[in-house]
Amino acid sequence: MKNILILRLLNKISTKKNSIMTSSKSYLIWNKIKLSGKDNKLVILGNGKFRRCTISIKGSNNIIKIESGANISFSSLEIVGNNCLIHIGKDTDIGGAYLSAKGESTKLAIGENCMLSRDINIMTYDGHPIYDAISGEILNHPKDIKIGNKVWIAANASILKGVNVADGSIIAFGSIVTKDIEGESIAAGSPAKVIKRKIKWEH
Repeated sequence: MKNILILRLLNKISTKKNSIMTSSKSYLIWNKIKLSGKDNKLVILGNGKFRRCTISIKGSNNIIKIESGANISFSSLEIVGNNCLIHIGKDTDIGGAYLSAKGESTKLAIGENCMLSRDINIMTYDGHPIYDAISGEILNHPKDIKIGNKVWIAANASILKGVNVADGSIIAFGSIVTKDIEGESIAAGSPAKVIKRKIKWEH
C-alpha cells in the first residue's frame, strides 16, 4: 500500500515497524507522513480524504483514525507519546488545523459532521512541561479533548487541554476555549464564554 500511495498520489511517506491502512475509496495526495517508533497506525476508512497535510507519530501503540467522509486539508496531525489517539468522525471537514496529542494514553476526539476552519489549534498539552521548583513534580499533565458532533469551530480559535465541546455548538472566531462548552450554544472570547444558547446551525 505504501508504494501505491507514493507513486500514484505524490505522498512522501516514512514508516518502519508501523502501518498505514486505507480503503480502496480513500484519497491521499501531497501529504507528508512520518511514523516513527513501533506499532503505530494511520487508519483511513471509507472515502476519507487527506490533502496537503503533515501527519507525524512518534512513540509506540498510537493511532490516528479517520472515519469515512472526513475531509482534511492543509492541516497538521501530530502524536508524541505512547498509547495516544487522534480520532476524527464521519463527514467532518477540516480546512487548516493543528491537532496534537502528547503524553501517555491521551485522546483527541472530534465527532461527526463537524466543520473546522483555518488556523485552528487543538492540543492536549501546554507545549512544555512545568515543574514544582521544590519537588520536581510535573504540574501540567496532558489531558484529553473531546469535540462533539456537529460542532463549528471558526478561524483562529484554540481548544486547550481537558476541554469538552458538546454537540451542536459554535466556537467563534479567535476564541480560546479553556473550559467545557455546553451543547447548542455559541461561545466567544478569550477565555471563551457562552454568549447564546439554544441555537442551530447548518453547513
